[in-house]
Amino acid sequence: MPGRAEQLFQQLQKSPAIHALIGQSEDAHFDCKEWPSKDEDAQKVFAKAACGLANADGGVLVIGMKARAVAKELPDLVDSAVPVRDTNAVKSRVLDLVGQLVEPGIEGIQAVEVNEAATSKSGFVIVYIPASEGLPRRSRKDWKFYLRIGSGTFPMEYFQIADMFGQRPRPNLELLLEPLDKVGTAPYDQAAHQFVWLGLSNVGRGIAKFPSVRFKRAGHGFAVHLFGVDGNGGHGLPVRPSESEWVVFRGGVDDVIYPGTTLKITKLQRRYSRIDELTDRFVFDAVNFSAEISCEGIPSRIVEGGIPEHRYDR
Repeated sequence: MPGRAEQLFQQLQKSPAIHALIGQSEDAHFDCKEWPSKDEDAQKVFAKAACGLANADGGVLVIGMKARAVAKELPDLVDSAVPVRDTNAVKSRVLDLVGQLVEPGIEGIQAVEVNEAATSKSGFVIVYIPASEGLPRRSRKDWKFYLRIGSGTFPMEYFQIADMFGQRPRPNLELLLEPLDKVGTAPYDQAAHQFVWLGLSNVGRGIAKFPSVRFKRAGHGFAVHLFGVDGNGGHGLPVRPSESEWVVFRGGVDDVIYPGTTLKITKLQRRYSRIDELTDRFVFDAVNFSAEISCEGIPSRIVEGGIPEHRYDR
């Protein structure tokens, strides 16, 4: 499953999607930039921005949009579109700048042009900056290390630089929510149920040790399937004792998720919402699912997953 930065890069490759950003806030994975009139300014701006994203979780630079400050404690808000005059020239220049002014170099950068019209040179340039493993990146314009935090890019503190110099490749966990393609009955309840795999995907480059996921029992309509993932009550990670309102799966010393792999942790179940009398189908309403995920060396974070409406034949 691609990370949020990659998803944004794919989503923002059409002009309407870019204009739809107006009114939204910048965040840790999304940074708007106007194209500076002076090349010297462009060098400073884009070397700093690329370092900040690469030293964090990666992200997307949208060139041709303007953001404005709202309040000191709030993220900047996307204010308006300021398309560049020649997307091809800007794309070429920004890739040159990042390649020349960021050290060590960033692998895997991608950039696309999004023109306002098929016959127009003006528009936007979308640049994907992946998270960099190993040594931190710095700008050769001012020799500073930068880090993207929230909606801002800041010089790194000494301890942050020291940590990254000693850092091994990092894992990056994403939540898996995968509905099965048919309904069935649940233990002690013969009504129609939808089943969903709950798991964790490691989209990073490091091994995820002691992986963990926890979520509240109420609020989404799902319960943990009594027979687990293997039909015998087994789960992909051990179930741990917790407060009554929480379900917690947390791995031990032998539980790891290797890079590029997905671990199915448990099977969730929920009863049908209603029956569509016209089509004689079971309807399961769309639902949002929130969970807290973590692993060794990575702070726990709340992730949201959406399951769209599903309809199944009776």
